[in-house]
Amino acid sequence: MNWPELLIGANDVLSVGVGATAFALQLYLFFYNRDSRVARSFSGLLACVVFVYLTDLLMGDAQNPRLTESLLRWQWLGIAFTPTLYLEFTRAIRQVVQQDHFPHWLRIGSYVLSAVIAALAVTTDLVVHNGVKQEGAAFLHPGPLFYPFALLFALALFWGLRQTLAARRRCYTHAARRRMTYLSIGFIAPALGVFPYLLIMGWPVALPGILLWALLLLGNVAVGVMLALMAYAVAFIGALTPDRVIKHRLVRFLLRGPFAALVALIAFGVGRTVERTLGLGQYTLSLLAVAAAVILVQLGVELAKPLLDLALYREGRAEVVRAQELSQSLLTTADLRQFLENILAALCELVQSDAGFIAALEDGVLQRDIWCGFNITADDIAGFPLAESAAAKSQDGLILWNDYWIAPLYDRANVELLGLMGICRPQSLLPLPAERRELFERLLQQAQVALEDRRLQQVAFATLTPILGELGEIQRRQGLLRYNGASAESFELTASEELPQWVHDALAHYWGGPRLTENPLLSLQVVQRAAASHDGSPIKGLRAVLSEALEQLRPDGERKLTAPEWLLYNILEMKFIRGEKVREVAMRLALSESDYYRKQRIAIESLTHIIVDMETRLREDTAAGK
Repeated sequence: MNWPELLIGANDVLSVGVGATAFALQLYLFFYNRDSRVARSFSGLLACVVFVYLTDLLMGDAQNPRLTESLLRWQWLGIAFTPTLYLEFTRAIRQVVQQDHFPHWLRIGSYVLSAVIAALAVTTDLVVHNGVKQEGAAFLHPGPLFYPFALLFALALFWGLRQTLAARRRCYTHAARRRMTYLSIGFIAPALGVFPYLLIMGWPVALPGILLWALLLLGNVAVGVMLALMAYAVAFIGALTPDRVIKHRLVRFLLRGPFAALVALIAFGVGRTVERTLGLGQYTLSLLAVAAAVILVQLGVELAKPLLDLALYREGRAEVVRAQELSQSLLTTADLRQFLENILAALCELVQSDAGFIAALEDGVLQRDIWCGFNITADDIAGFPLAESAAAKSQDGLILWNDYWIAPLYDRANVELLGLMGICRPQSLLPLPAERRELFERLLQQAQVALEDRRLQQVAFATLTPILGELGEIQRRQGLLRYNGASAESFELTASEELPQWVHDALAHYWGGPRLTENPLLSLQVVQRAAASHDGSPIKGLRAVLSEALEQLRPDGERKLTAPEWLLYNILEMKFIRGEKVREVAMRLALSESDYYRKQRIAIESLTHIIVDMETRLREDTAAGK
């Protein structure tokens, strides 16, 4: 067995796996946590890792020495910017646990220095020179500026690690401290994957080939694991989603993405080896192995889902299981409609009728819900005498009305009328034979249960809907306070239940009055900044902020009074800015007064959210030193 070739092949597979993992983690953070400064800076580090590994792969089969050296030099675009992005990442972590005013000149200077080093590495021999390829490994020789850069690289790495450990000590909760521990453990992963260690180790004289490839293999495994560990910790920072959702989503993403890709690559390599050994056609077995690997990984993830849920949810597993069972058991309106249609069709077939209907009773009015055969209009049903139904002519438990057999549908307690089932001109005669009558009653009972269950579901949804916003707010606050009081100001602002009232008071006295001049909103940073542009007047500043927020609420395009998208803006602008009376505004917008007040409350809440976003962005920019 040729161990060097085997190690080189395995290292190539793992290199692709690490690069794919880094790229996949970038995609995950972009789609699920791109608003987090920590996630964005970590994505920058991942971009360096992806670029370096990509150039390594391109050099693997390169036979032209000049092309190899060019790729080695261009690889420094990722290497040179890694220390700067480490500083950016560390700065973002520091801001999670404390108000950190990182010198702006230092940030700009670090980016300029990285750009200079990259340019020198690509175009001169001051950083690196004379690219060669020996025993399967391509490398450059160090130039006079390489070791100063290596020192800066090490300083940035260890300073960042020290700051991350300090941030860990400032975490208030056990979960936050644990995740900062993961972040600290994996902190060196980007540096381990990016830095050109061969320039220091003196390959191949000082290090035998088989030992080098074994070390590179272990290094790639370590880099992949630590990157995943870092991404796991970063995924929680700044996320406004419950922890259980983040864990479940990230783990399934890694299993279905990078892990599946790695298994597919291994299957391809094994397939190619077997093909060469047996003398089979090129790529025949390897492609089949890849397809089988992808399918088996997806199947394995699905089969392992109960174990994953057990490992990920732990304390809250019972509640999660109940929620999952409930979501799977709930029936949509379409589900119930299809079920009732099948029941009605079975009833019509049983008594040999060509048409029928099921009507639900809503607010004392029969609403045609389901029908089969020819079209039965709502007017056909509306005339049924509900009040006199008990005294109506009946036979065999059915009410004979016009051309229909009518069966009232009651709840399980047989107290509340839920609706009616009607069958038109059946060919069967009453009474029905015993066996058909029994089946008829069972089908009716199923229809009754379906109608009652739908009503209960609607009640449950109506009960849950008002608290969904509160639950979302709790989740958002959890995200803000996940680490410590760094976001306390934003939390205090957005969590205040009085904030919409303050906005309403400010609008009510928009052109002057005590509710404007003494409004707590005057203490907001965004108002104070606006005041500086309006002769130092806080009143004018608050009015300017309200006006700006209202403009953000304004839809694009030509203004329309009764268009739904313009409704919230029109209410606030007409009532508070123009000062029109409620009745006039309601009439012009084609609203009842009760509906107007309901929509006004929604409009004020929307405006409040805009002001909160303005204040939060300003505080973040201030903390960033912008």
